[in-house]
Amino acid sequence: MTRNVNIRSDWRDGDVERIVDLHRRGYEQEGAHYGADFLGHVRHTVEEADIPARPGSRVWFAELDGETVGCAAVVDRGDTGQLRWVVLTPETRGLGLGGKLLDAAMMHAKAQDWSSIYLETTDGLEASMALYRKLGFEMEIAEDRPLWHGGGRFLQMRRTL
Repeated sequence: MTRNVNIRSDWRDGDVERIVDLHRRGYEQEGAHYGADFLGHVRHTVEEADIPARPGSRVWFAELDGETVGCAAVVDRGDTGQLRWVVLTPETRGLGLGGKLLDAAMMHAKAQDWSSIYLETTDGLEASMALYRKLGFEMEIAEDRPLWHGGGRFLQMRRTL
């Protein structure tokens, strides 16, 4: 059966909720610290980023047979960009959708004339870390600090464009 894949990059009403729900679905198997506090943190960061108001910012949604199953975004931080909200639902991992989302994000970042792009994450997400390393991101900061769920290991990675 052929599946209909669409990657869209226009911002629509309800996209904040879509991003939060994707994180709920994508992280629910990763442990209790990805519960309500995490989803509140995601909502806050999406609202703070104000994607439609920042010219270099953009979000991409992966849609499979009409259902939103993943996203990734680049947030314009002035002289650099930040890769944000990279997530796929568990049942769609391994279909190449994450690669499509990240390819679009990296192409967009390069087009902004930034010298680099960075991302922030936490430890314990080995599949994500492997993907980021494969894309050329290198560890810049790894330190214990307060996170949405209390203390944890904060990681910042950067890639030269």
